[in-house]
Amino acid sequence: MKMLVAIAIFMSAQLINVATAFAYSGETGYLGPVDWDSFHGYMQKRKHEDHVLGTSYMISGVVAIAGGVIGYYSSSDPLSRGVYAVAQSVGVAAIGYGANVYWIGNEYNSFYHAIEGSTLTRAQKSEVLTRFLVRDREYRKKANWIQVATHSLVAAVNFYSATREEDRTVRNLLYFLAGTNAAIAFSYAF
Repeated sequence: MKMLVAIAIFMSAQLINVATAFAYSGETGYLGPVDWDSFHGYMQKRKHEDHVLGTSYMISGVVAIAGGVIGYYSSSDPLSRGVYAVAQSVGVAAIGYGANVYWIGNEYNSFYHAIEGSTLTRAQKSEVLTRFLVRDREYRKKANWIQVATHSLVAAVNFYSATREEDRTVRNLLYFLAGTNAAIAFSYAF
């Protein structure tokens, strides 16, 4: 029974990993015109979106914690209690992530506020923005390939371990983890 609880917790964590990876795999950054006024408009829109997204994560987190607590104390089955405990942890993580998105915002906030509050002219701001975006795109490409390599290696290790495992339940879990990490790696490749 302890093995099933461990597997349920591990699978839940892996599913969160998959969901997070797919959520970020499409993140390309700012792709609009490279002029300050357009970027300023984009940032105003992103601020609103960040507040909505952050609020939704915090509300979802509260719901997950409440459901996890109620389920945990109403169940006597160890596997169910383990799943409810994971739900509580996911809820706390969602609240933390939501608070971060709501109050900290997106990856461009520091740059935007530093330039927006400066005495630079619009043309100078656009020039700095151009340089920043070139560098940002280079970093994003590198980060994506690091994700491809990382998840590919995790997939390979899990696949290898699965081929060596005698216990069928553990073997199937390892094949599942290999497949999900291969899918994550694939999603970052494009």
